[in-house]
Amino acid sequence: MKKELEAVYWRGILITLAMAMLVIGGMVKLKMDDTRNNLNAILYAASRWTLDSNEDLQSLAEDIAGVLPCMRVTYMMDSGLILADSEQDADFSTNHYKDKEITAARRGETGRQFRISSESAALILYMAKRIAPQLILRVSYPVLEVAGMLLIYGVLLLLVFLVFYQLQKRAIARFAEKQSRQFDEIRKLLDGETQYVEAVFPEFKPYLDGISYRIGRLKEDRQEILRTMNLRSDFVANASHELRSPLTSVRGYAELLEEGLADTPEEQLLCIQTIRQECDRMLTVIDDILRLSKAERGTSDSPGRRAAAPFAEEIRKALLPRAAKKGIDIRISGNMEIEASEKDLWEIFYNLMDNAVRYGRKGGYVRVSLSEGRIVVEDNGIGIDEAHAGRIFEQFYRVEDARNTDEGGTGLGLSIVKAIVERRGGTISVRSHPGEGTSFILEFASAKPI
Repeated sequence: MKKELEAVYWRGILITLAMAMLVIGGMVKLKMDDTRNNLNAILYAASRWTLDSNEDLQSLAEDIAGVLPCMRVTYMMDSGLILADSEQDADFSTNHYKDKEITAARRGETGRQFRISSESAALILYMAKRIAPQLILRVSYPVLEVAGMLLIYGVLLLLVFLVFYQLQKRAIARFAEKQSRQFDEIRKLLDGETQYVEAVFPEFKPYLDGISYRIGRLKEDRQEILRTMNLRSDFVANASHELRSPLTSVRGYAELLEEGLADTPEEQLLCIQTIRQECDRMLTVIDDILRLSKAERGTSDSPGRRAAAPFAEEIRKALLPRAAKKGIDIRISGNMEIEASEKDLWEIFYNLMDNAVRYGRKGGYVRVSLSEGRIVVEDNGIGIDEAHAGRIFEQFYRVEDARNTDEGGTGLGLSIVKAIVERRGGTISVRSHPGEGTSFILEFASAKPI
């Protein structure tokens, strides 16, 4: 990783230096253009000045050169021979016929050229223009500022390079140290020595949060496993109790019949009826356990998109006799399609509507509302205390004492509904207030209205 970081760092330095060179090149070009424009303006002004003046060419050359320090002014013929020059020591025998700026001036253009002077070995900008027949004016200016600027920028680039090199060494060393410290913190988190790991690098925070989240999930899963094991123990204990109580009654009455203690036909009939009722009670518990098992693992029924209202109506009719005894009005509104088996829909509506009637108040109501992705079963019965609302979906959990009713079930109905709803990708929740009623809300992502 260290080598990769160094490679990335050096690539960044090279890119930075390249951009710096581009910027410097742009600044040099701007300086050159500015110098060229100034000389061009001087050249045109000097041309008019020459034509309007009565001075000799040598004096004019010296006067014009005084406008800009270090500027040189030369008058020459089309043949390239020098007539006057602002520098007193100029070689008048030198012929400039082949110079590019003179060639352009002979064609009637303004000649321009950058070249190193053979006399001063400096970079010079030359500009020339024909101002009269057989007379050419040339001005030249050494680009000293540009050369000095290039030298300064070159030194600065070298210094920047050296600074970056030192910073790179220190940065990588600090990074390696922080990285080692971060890995040590992660090890402590995995070993359970700490609950929170602070991100040394902000970029690591999402990954550390992910690790912390997964560790938290593992702990939650462990707690869930322990809870499931406890539920299993409670399930066995509750199931044993639910079966032991009727079996004890059956055995007691059977012994009465066996020992002849039930002398009269009426007493014998009472024993037989009690034995039958307790057997029915055991069968109900066993049936609910089997239904819960099927709901959790899925049934063999083929799921499909089915309208929910007919199933709710079927359960309504089945519960009418019991509801009529309490004066409870059952109504169903709306409709929807849901991906579920017929057995699943029957279990959902039966358990929820049966509970609503079982714990409803006399003269009350039960409302079943069906809409897009949502089933609501509402009653105005005795309600559920907040202390019990969080546990009513647990297996065998009942709150008959809290509801103050003699009617009771096995405590598996809501567990069956919850298992079916979650297996179908939905959620179930409850809203209730003691004495005001209860609402069970089922939501399915795959459902749609009709």
